[in-house]
Amino acid sequence: MMKSLLLIPVYIIKRWGLYIFTAGVAVFLVLLIHRKIYAHYATEPRYQIDLNHLQAATLPDWVTDKTIEQSIRTALQIDSTGNGSAPLTTNIIDENAFAKILTHYQQCPWVAKVHSIEKRFPNNLKLKLELRQPVVSVEVKRGNGDRVYYLVDKETVRLPGEYRTVPTLPMTLPVIAGVRTQPPPAGIQWADAGLRSALAVADVLEENGIHKLLAIDRIDVSNVNGPVNSGQTERQRSPDLIGSEITIWTKNKVPIQWGRSEYSARLGVGELSPEEKINNLKSVLRVSPKLNGVKYVKVQFHQPYLALESNR
Repeated sequence: MMKSLLLIPVYIIKRWGLYIFTAGVAVFLVLLIHRKIYAHYATEPRYQIDLNHLQAATLPDWVTDKTIEQSIRTALQIDSTGNGSAPLTTNIIDENAFAKILTHYQQCPWVAKVHSIEKRFPNNLKLKLELRQPVVSVEVKRGNGDRVYYLVDKETVRLPGEYRTVPTLPMTLPVIAGVRTQPPPAGIQWADAGLRSALAVADVLEENGIHKLLAIDRIDVSNVNGPVNSGQTERQRSPDLIGSEITIWTKNKVPIQWGRSEYSARLGVGELSPEEKINNLKSVLRVSPKLNGVKYVKVQFHQPYLALESNR
């Protein structure tokens, strides 16, 4: 059987062949023009962007500590030695450079999210970043007895810096004591059961305005998922605290037994909710607003309990 041949009239070939040739020439010209334009932007000085000059125009209102401000501004700068992930100079249309800039800020330990990178001709960039905000300060004891503090955000990410004292910021920054694990590098989540429990307690205290009612010194989590740390003088002085994983210490050295958090591995069925514990604490504060003369308080049971100091 003979195979049929597709015969195309000559006039169709001539007609469409001209169109195809014209289109090919047009594409070639567009590519050539694009290449010339790109070369123009890539080499023309006024379209060059010096990334050394990128800096934070505004910072959040909570950045009032000079050490923290300097830490943030330094972290946001592109590596001036040229060893960073982003180039030091680029041009306004170099998409590869912008991808590296995005990566640089996504890896910055102070940056929670990069919302946008906006080009502004001829040689400006506008970046909108969301910074991580500290919510607690973790106390770590060194072998020589010194204490240092690390800032942590709501996602338990450790923020840059090691501080000899807790930074003074506009918001309350509770001190967390008794964290058993060592701090991770800045920008990495601090995987510690006690710290996670402390953040949950600190959050509910802040939501209910307890810091306005009571001067809180620290939240002790040394007993989370483990035995009581008998080495602490406060616990030795208050043996009734045994059995509570979390203890809230006031400025006047009154311990408040919180019990366990919802993240505890030993959370029992009968454990009160954080809201119930807050209501118990508020009822105690209505009786004794500053807890003066109080030895300790228990809020983890259905009936709150406070013990008075002996006058003998």
